[in-house]
Amino acid sequence: MEKNKPDLNWKLFLAEFAILILGGTGVWFLGGLRHMPEDRLLSGCVLTILGIAVTGFHFRREYLRGSLDYNNGDHVLRFWVCMGLGLAVAFACGFLPVAGWPFLLVYVLLALFSNVSTGILGASMLLMTAVILSGAAVDGFWLYLVSGAFAVTMFQRLKKEFKVGVPLFLSVLCLLVCETACLVLTANARPDLEMFVIPVVNIIVSSLLLAGCLRLFSTMVIYQHRGRYLDINDTENPLLVQLRETDRREYMRTVHTAYFCERIGTQLGLDADALKCAAYYHRMGSKLRQAMAEQPSLEKQFPPAAKEVLREYEQGGKDVVRKETAVLVCADTIVSAIMEQIQENPEQKLDYDQVIDGIFQQFLDKGTFDRNRITIAEFRSMQRIFKGEKLYYDFLR
Repeated sequence: MEKNKPDLNWKLFLAEFAILILGGTGVWFLGGLRHMPEDRLLSGCVLTILGIAVTGFHFRREYLRGSLDYNNGDHVLRFWVCMGLGLAVAFACGFLPVAGWPFLLVYVLLALFSNVSTGILGASMLLMTAVILSGAAVDGFWLYLVSGAFAVTMFQRLKKEFKVGVPLFLSVLCLLVCETACLVLTANARPDLEMFVIPVVNIIVSSLLLAGCLRLFSTMVIYQHRGRYLDINDTENPLLVQLRETDRREYMRTVHTAYFCERIGTQLGLDADALKCAAYYHRMGSKLRQAMAEQPSLEKQFPPAAKEVLREYEQGGKDVVRKETAVLVCADTIVSAIMEQIQENPEQKLDYDQVIDGIFQQFLDKGTFDRNRITIAEFRSMQRIFKGEKLYYDFLR
């Protein structure tokens, strides 16, 4: 079960090239303002350009492998916008005391709009630029590397519930501990309250910036299409009402399929909303396309992820590459098979495990998901979820 590989876009290279130019020229100009020696200035420019280039290379590899988190693979320019913001922060930090650098934000921002490894790498390269411009000791670099990496792991793979209170508290607490260890305890003076002024201010500023970053991320990614999904997944939606009135059995099949899709999508960390939406409308086929053609506004109601799952399901065959589509195919096949066997012999007591195992074995034998992104572990987890729903199958009668 392999992953599909998206094509590189020229905009991706253009954005990376722009950040490279900004990074190199910015270090040269700001380093000149700080009267850095020419040899050190040239070294700083080269290291900054190389750091951004290495980050860009790693980001492209993760993009081609389909390893970016959330829907970042569909919006690759967002990462480079964040890199530009991070570069501006790095330039500003060159003129600020080390204890007041808001680099916690940079680490989390870059990781959320790419993935963990890319975020840590990119933020560390920008942190290097800040250290070069400021002339700070190596303690400053390790301070923000450790606290930033810890914050990234705290906010890895945020769920729909979006519970960020505890991760936010632990992240700023780690930052405070690191600042105390690297700056306060190593000072050549007896520690006093004045030494904690800048670190505490940094804690407050970083907390506010991080909270704003998370709010932005939730709006742009986590809850991007919440309103549309609420409307389109409502069982009183005109399309679903029409299906219920014209073919009750077909309607119930979609309802049962939607139940399994939402449940499995949530447990596997997939786009459960898109899965549920596709499950409600996947049996309409040409009728849905005709309705969209007649009402352009209707097509806009379907979020892109849901439309992509519907498109893959309708095409079928080896074009099923999204994990969500694989779940939809499995759920539809199992629900249909059980409902048909119940209809043929209502009094028969079905062996649900045998039916499910047989269907999943057929998928493996036919290589249905050979090009799909779903892993063997996820495939087996899905099989276990179906087999654990024996009580629910009584509703299919």
